[in-house]
Amino acid sequence: MKLNRTLLRAIDILELLSKNKDGYTLAQIANILDSPKSSIFDILKTLLYKNMILEDTQTGITKYKIGLQSFLIGSSFINDMDIVSVAKNDLIDLANKMHATTFMAVLDDFKVTYIYKYESVHSVITTANIGTRNPLHSTGLGKVLLAFSSEEVLKDALKTMTYEPITPYTITSPEKYFDELKRVRVNGYAIDDRENSLYQYCAAAPLRNHDGEVIAAISCVGLYEEFTDLSGLGNIVKETARTISKRLGYKEE
Repeated sequence: MKLNRTLLRAIDILELLSKNKDGYTLAQIANILDSPKSSIFDILKTLLYKNMILEDTQTGITKYKIGLQSFLIGSSFINDMDIVSVAKNDLIDLANKMHATTFMAVLDDFKVTYIYKYESVHSVITTANIGTRNPLHSTGLGKVLLAFSSEEVLKDALKTMTYEPITPYTITSPEKYFDELKRVRVNGYAIDDRENSLYQYCAAAPLRNHDGEVIAAISCVGLYEEFTDLSGLGNIVKETARTISKRLGYKEE
């Protein structure tokens, strides 16, 4: 496949400018992209003409910054994007691969609220459905949504939690739960080992948007078996979440 080099360079420029609100000079852009200043200058003038970038001369030094038109184009994609539609195929593939059930959920009024569910042919029957609301402390989804929340949301949520023992494996201590959230942040996924249902296990991971914010979480639920590799499942779910997050515009540092 033959690619247009000028267009690729224009995209490189836009990506570069989008990462620095202070902008860059012509010389800086040419140096970073390892391109002749004359070539970069022609592209900049074209992008200026289309309002994709702007020229800032307030400091006496001409710098180029991302423009309004670039913002409007990007915003239209983000505003029209349906997170379930973006993630649906990956969640179906994950459920079929693991012979399990997959979910997507969001944090709503300090509850886990399910917004998508897919059951594979060989999956265990689960009680949760779209619209179901579950506690934060006993679910993998809840752990993920809280672990990656802001400090303010986390503090408010912890104040509302009663740590009701749903099964003998449910975490009922605030101290132990806080330690669990620390592990979730380190691992990048959460495990629910029969904490919300005596016969089921679950692994969950966060979905991030273009700003790096966690906007939802996904999980994979299966029937408990003694030798299930829960950490292995956690990494598989985390990788699926990473793939979906990239489609949502997330770029890993």
